[in-house]
Amino acid sequence: MSKKSSVDFLAAMRGHEEREGVQRHPKPALVMQPVSPEPATHPVHKTVQRSRIGKVSIGVWVDPAVRKQLAQIALDTDRDQGDLMAEALNLLFERYGKPTIAQVG
Repeated sequence: MSKKSSVDFLAAMRGHEEREGVQRHPKPALVMQPVSPEPATHPVHKTVQRSRIGKVSIGVWVDPAVRKQLAQIALDTDRDQGDLMAEALNLLFERYGKPTIAQVG
């Protein structure tokens, strides 16, 4: 892109923003806070989805082909990927003689 066309584009965008009353909000500055080994004395309030209350996340790194295959199975069976993962965990628990406690659905 030539310098003139990029300048024209930016000028056009500014003109549009002024005409339409678009307000830009500056990005908040990152604030580095020291991490203390002591627990916080005040409670931290976070917004949490209802479906996540009382639950924890398990992360695992997999090859992209694994993620793609899981997504394809979810599409083929018209099921949620989370439900498929819960089913997989229950099969693993069963194999090792543990109760099948992962909630599906």
